[in-house]
Order: sequence, then C-alpha cells, then structure tokens
Amino acid sequence: MLRTFSGNIRGWATVLESNIKDVEKILKALPSCIFFKDTEGKYLFATHYWEHIGRHDPGWSIRGKTDLEIRENKENAQLAMEQDRKILETGVGTTYTITEQGDHELQYLELIKNPVFDDDGNIVGIAGLINNVTEQELMRKKLEEYSLEDEMTKMKNRRAFDAWISEELPRAKFPLSIAIADCDCLKFFNDTFGHAEGDELIKTTALLLKLATPSGAACFRIGGDEFAVILPGHTKDDAQQVIEHLYETAHTLTVADQPLSISIGVATMQSTADDAQHAIEAADRAMYEYKQKHHEYLKGIYESR
Repeated sequence: MLRTFSGNIRGWATVLESNIKDVEKILKALPSCIFFKDTEGKYLFATHYWEHIGRHDPGWSIRGKTDLEIRENKENAQLAMEQDRKILETGVGTTYTITEQGDHELQYLELIKNPVFDDDGNIVGIAGLINNVTEQELMRKKLEEYSLEDEMTKMKNRRAFDAWISEELPRAKFPLSIAIADCDCLKFFNDTFGHAEGDELIKTTALLLKLATPSGAACFRIGGDEFAVILPGHTKDDAQQVIEHLYETAHTLTVADQPLSISIGVATMQSTADDAQHAIEAADRAMYEYKQKHHEYLKGIYESR
C-alpha cells in the first residue's frame, strides 16, 4: 500500500486522509498504538489514545496536532519532538522508553519510530509504535533489585555497594564515613554449633546494623561475614559514636547463648577528592586492628581463618 504513496507530502496527506477511517479501524485491532506524523511533527492518525493524552471531549481528534499540543507531560512532549527532529535530519529510526502517569498507575511506554520514504528517497513522515511495557519494566526492576540483594540477610550486597560507591558517592553529603564490620568467631560458631548457628550469627549481625545505625546510613553485606556501613554527613567522631552504639547494642544480643561480638573499623572522606578505595582499605585495616587489640583471646581463631 505504501509503495503507491509517491509524490509530495501534500499528496501523502490527501491519500491518508481519504483512507484514514479504514486504516484506523484495521490497526485499532492491535494492542499497540500505531501512529503516523508528517514532517512538521503533526499527527495524521493514531490508533489509540492513551489516558495521558489531554483530550477534551468525545469528538476530540489527535489529527493535525503536535506532541506539545496533546501531551499533558510537556517534558515527554519535548523529548518526542527532539527525537523526531533527529529522525528527520538523519533518516535513522530510534527506540526509547518513557514514563507517564496513567489513571491508576505509573506507565512505562516504549516508543519505536522510523522514517517513511517515498519512491524518490525523500522522508515524508514518521511511522511509530507505542507499546505499554509496564509489566516487563516492573519485572526487570524487580529482578535488578534481587540481583542487588543478599538472599540470607535481605541486605544490599557487594554489587550494590560497588554501585553506591560509583554512582551515589559523588552526590553524597561530606564528610562521609565508611565503616567495615566483621563478625567475630564465625569459624568457631560453625565448628562448635554447626553452620546453621553460623548463619544465625551473620543474620543477627545484619539485623544489628540495620536497626542500630542512624537514618540515612546505607548497610551492605560485602562478604561472607563482612559488612559495610556508609554514613553520609558523618565526621570520624560522629562515626565513632555510631560504632560505640553498635557495640553497646551488640552486647545485648546472643546467638547460641553466646554474646554477639563484632569488630568495626572506620575511615572518613572529607570530599570527593579523597579516594574511596583507600578509605575502604583504611577502614578494613582499622577493623582488623580492633580485632587484634580487643579480642586477644580469639587471636588463634582469627589467624586460622
């Protein structure tokens, strides 16, 4: 059908106008919204009207209007027109996803756009497809969350910690302190009481960190029995107060009738100019120094780990 559409843009519009009702009726049977715009970004037809489109009455039509005229979300309207402009300039299609607030939920809409050429190779408009991909996007996000969560403790995992350092740290409040915590006696618990109690030791330590750290702290399980706590806006003295509170609270908890014991080290970054990896390594060293200094009776166990 499209091969018969030759000539100028006005000719295209005339042909489409004469067949618009039949075209829309046929394509409306499909679940996706299919549309066609002219080279001025005006819709010649669209098979479905999403609820985020600002129509005003039952007889309202999208035909002859631009995205800025029909979309309630002007940011998305501007994005649509910018993408259309690139297609018209380059002759290359595009695919992207936007969010729109529907009547009952936030929607994720995938837009697929391609230029349409006449027989002489001139772009005469843009054909597009809009798919509601909300279910797929929510599932993707859920799977992504699972990939960042430690199954045993329901804490964020090492991957999430690395992502926080690379993505969130530059925007964090400084000074910022990083604490590294380690369970004491995990090997002893596993050998003496069994691995189930060793797991309980890890889970209890995770619960301690989640409940006894201040609001705004980010807690992660970064290894077998090793944890990290990020404390934005905390000086070293502030962080030390948090650590003392954790030690005090730990003494009130038991696993296999044994008092919970952990070792914590901390390092503080004054700004993004400080190297995060150096701070993490410094906190880790401080944690092991604490083990040696305050848990001499466990030295043999630690050395055998």
